[in-house]
Amino acid sequence: MSMRMELSDLPPKYRAQAEAQMEQQAETQAAQAAETQTAQAAQFDSRGEYDYYMGMILPKVQRGEIVKVESHRRFTMLPEKEYGNVKLPAMHYTPDFVLTYADGTVEVVEVKSKFTRRQQRDYIHRRRMFIDLVAEPRGWRFVEHITPDTAAEIKAWKKCAQQTERKG
Repeated sequence: MSMRMELSDLPPKYRAQAEAQMEQQAETQAAQAAETQTAQAAQFDSRGEYDYYMGMILPKVQRGEIVKVESHRRFTMLPEKEYGNVKLPAMHYTPDFVLTYADGTVEVVEVKSKFTRRQQRDYIHRRRMFIDLVAEPRGWRFVEHITPDTAAEIKAWKKCAQQTERKG
């Protein structure tokens, strides 16, 4: 039979020592959590991806709704081949997240800023091929999350527009 002691059962000297150790342990855990968060941020291609992960995905992982998160999983849409004397490269699609839920549902998430979406003109075609060839046949959901433009992106977009006007 074991007896559990409470902090209040200790003499003042040892209670203060235990409280100091508990406080130090809490600070260490907070520092480790901050390091983990920083490390997670490093694996994202954009601030939008990081924000989506921290705000939408991580809480569901913690609640047990999402059981598997794959970041930047690469799918081959068309294999490399030759046609006559033309060498055709393979075509790939890499969504930001592939999420597997506890009920077996798979959701593919693409996080794009408005600026990036405008710049990547082939994105809509790659997205369409991915949905038609991979997601739809497997019964996967596809979610596109469009983030607002950042100040830097707006500035770059205006610069690009001005260059186009000068050429035209």
